Amino acid sequence: MRRIAVVFKLIAPVILSAAAIADETASPSAVIPLQKCTIEYSRSTLVGSNQAGLLQECLVRPGDRVKGGQVLGRLFNKDVLAELESRTVALENSQTTIHQGEATLEVESTKLRRAGALYNRNALSLQDYQLQQLAMKTAELGLQAAIQSRRMAEAQLHTAKAMVAAREIVSPHDGIIVEIFKNAGEATMVSNPIYKVVAIDRMRVTGYLDVGDAWRVYQGQAVRIMPEQEGGDLPIEREVFEGKITFVDSEIDPKSRTCRVFAEVENRGDLLRSGLECRMEIFPSAASGVVSPSGRSGPGPAPDPGGPKGLGR
Repeated sequence: MRRIAVVFKLIAPVILSAAAIADETASPSAVIPLQKCTIEYSRSTLVGSNQAGLLQECLVRPGDRVKGGQVLGRLFNKDVLAELESRTVALENSQTTIHQGEATLEVESTKLRRAGALYNRNALSLQDYQLQQLAMKTAELGLQAAIQSRRMAEAQLHTAKAMVAAREIVSPHDGIIVEIFKNAGEATMVSNPIYKVVAIDRMRVTGYLDVGDAWRVYQGQAVRIMPEQEGGDLPIEREVFEGKITFVDSEIDPKSRTCRVFAEVENRGDLLRSGLECRMEIFPSAASGVVSPSGRSGPGPAPDPGGPKGLGR
C-alpha cells in the first residue's frame, strides 16, 4: 500500500499537468459568450421620393407586408400620364406612317420597273425615266424618315414612362411598413422620408468581442442567441435562435479593449424585435468552408503569436 501511495504521489503532478495541457488545447474551440448584445433589423430603410411634389395617394398602412419593387404611393402624376398618352398615340401614328411609306415605295418601285422596260424599247424618254428614278429615291427617303420618326417616338415614349415611374414611391426590399410620415394631400421634399420599411425575416445582432478572442472569431462561424431583458421574465427569453457571424471589426477600441462583431440570425416566427438585448454564444469550431486568418479552411487554432508582425510574444 505504501508503494502504491508513493507511486500515486509521484504521478499525480504529471496527471494534473496533462489535464491542464488538455484544457489549454481544447480552449481554442470553446464557446465564446458575449453579454449585452443588441438586436436590430437587418435592413431598415427610410423611403422617399426623388423629386418634390404633392402626395396623390398612399397605398399602404402601418403593418402591411410589402415586396421589393412594390408601389407604396404616388405623387401627383396626371400631367405625366397625359404626356404618356400623347407619346403612345404619336408612336402609333409613326407606325402608320411607316406602312404608308412602304406602300408608296412599292408603287414607285413598280413604276420604275415599267419605266425601265419602256426606256429599253425606246418608248420612254431619258428625262421621264430619270424623273421616275427620282420618285423612287424620294419614296426610299420618305420611308427612312418615317423609321427615324418611329425611333424618336419610341424614345419619347420611354421618357414619358420614366416620368410616370419617377412619381411612384416603391419599396427597396421585402419587409413591413412601420412608419408613414406623409399622408395623401401633403407636400413632400426630396429630403423628407415618406415611409419606413424594415426587413424582419432576419435580424442583426451586435456584440463586443474581447481582444483576447479577436483572432478566434471570423465570418461564417455559427452562433446562437438567447434574448435577455432585465426587470421581467418574458416568454421570448426561453427561445434560442441560430445564425452566423457576418462581420468582425478590424479596429479594436483602445479603451474597452474590444471590437465589434455582427451576426445575422433567422427571425423564427417573427419573435425577435429590434431593441432587445441578448446573450450570444459563438462556436469557433463550427464554421462551414470559411478561411481562417491563418489562411487555412475551417476555424483552426488561433495564429501563432510569434508569427505575424505586431503581435509579439
